[in-house]
Amino acid sequence: MPSRLDQYIPQLEALAAAQGLVYHPVDFEVVPASFMMEVAVYGLPVRMPHWSFGVRWVYQMIQHRMGHSRIFEVVFPGNPNHAYLVDTNSIEENTLVVAHVLGHADFSRNNMAFVRSQEQVGYHIVEQAAAHAHRIQEAIDQQGEQRVERVLDAALALEPHIDTDLPLNRSRYQRPERQ
Repeated sequence: MPSRLDQYIPQLEALAAAQGLVYHPVDFEVVPASFMMEVAVYGLPVRMPHWSFGVRWVYQMIQHRMGHSRIFEVVFPGNPNHAYLVDTNSIEENTLVVAHVLGHADFSRNNMAFVRSQEQVGYHIVEQAAAHAHRIQEAIDQQGEQRVERVLDAALALEPHIDTDLPLNRSRYQRPERQ
């Protein structure tokens, strides 16, 4: 991380605390623009392989090159929070982004919707996603790419229809009693 930014982060954290922000610690990392694009497209730094992410990547890259999109940061809430800042930002931009990220961190710690979901899935979403990606890769190795891709196609087709207001964990279905 650029040394000047390292100097500013504690000062920004002190200002945030003085303003009443309360949040879990934030791990900041400055990353190349190519990595930032991948994180934005995949939604996580490590995720399962699937062709749909390539489609998203092409769309995002075109938007970026045409000047219609610019990614300053990506934040993953948790304990600790993970924040990626892009290395093509100026020191001034990244200083503002750090302040913005601290606002994200306060929101995710104190917003009941975020608190509920983090309690249900744990505070280590990035690590869990990496473990899931590893399990899917094992399935690909054992079952073959085409079989796993068919299952992922079906699962990802359902993704837009998931009610995010429902609890992430549900009780088992009641089986009807046999007569």
